[in-house]
Amino acid sequence: MSILKVYYPDEPQTEPVVSLEETTPTILPFQRANVKKSHSRKQEDWVLKRARTIFLNQQCNDCGSSAVEKLELRDGLLNQKNRLIPGTATVVGFRCHSCDSEWPA
Repeated sequence: MSILKVYYPDEPQTEPVVSLEETTPTILPFQRANVKKSHSRKQEDWVLKRARTIFLNQQCNDCGSSAVEKLELRDGLLNQKNRLIPGTATVVGFRCHSCDSEWPA
């Protein structure tokens, strides 16, 4: 069993008292703060959702071809040179180049 040491700067240094008879562990309650999702966690969720959607739709449902293109809106983020950052646009559907079928994301 480990010993929890607490540092008190105003008190003199003393050795901790350890009782060998005590067999039940002492549980210290810690209050959990109401933690909201941070910006980076929300971004991770969005990125994972997008990656899963693209992965699940990489093959055509009609002909089974892998020549599938994702259809995106033009709402992606722009960099400093006013160019679209890849992977930031919203995926709304997919289109097969073999049989020309389309389906929503």
